[in-house]
Amino acid sequence: MRIFSLIFFGGLIIMGLTSCHFFAPTEKYGAELSGVKNTEIKDILAAPQSFEGKPVIIEGKITSECLTGCWFYLSVGAGNLSIYVDTKNSGFAIPQKVGKYILVEGTVAIKKTGPMIQAKGVVIK
Repeated sequence: MRIFSLIFFGGLIIMGLTSCHFFAPTEKYGAELSGVKNTEIKDILAAPQSFEGKPVIIEGKITSECLTGCWFYLSVGAGNLSIYVDTKNSGFAIPQKVGKYILVEGTVAIKKTGPMIQAKGVVIK
């Protein structure tokens, strides 16, 4: 019985140590995400007026980023759909994370160049 306990608990410890590799810690910048329902980038791009001034959470991959981390483009799919995200007005920046998958909470604004997100908080996975 003692050998079985040693093997069982030893296996649990090994599983716990190896699973840490698969669950990388997240990085958070700006305000905590509030839990607003996720919005698809394609929906914002298709009808930006219906989202203007409203809080949204979007997700995707950073495809390009300012050297100081105050803005970036977030893309979904093969990168065909992307939206500009600005963090500068909220008083934070993110380190260089091109290629990383992230969640962004912010407010939709419409500029001359099109819709964008004024970010309030970012979670990098």
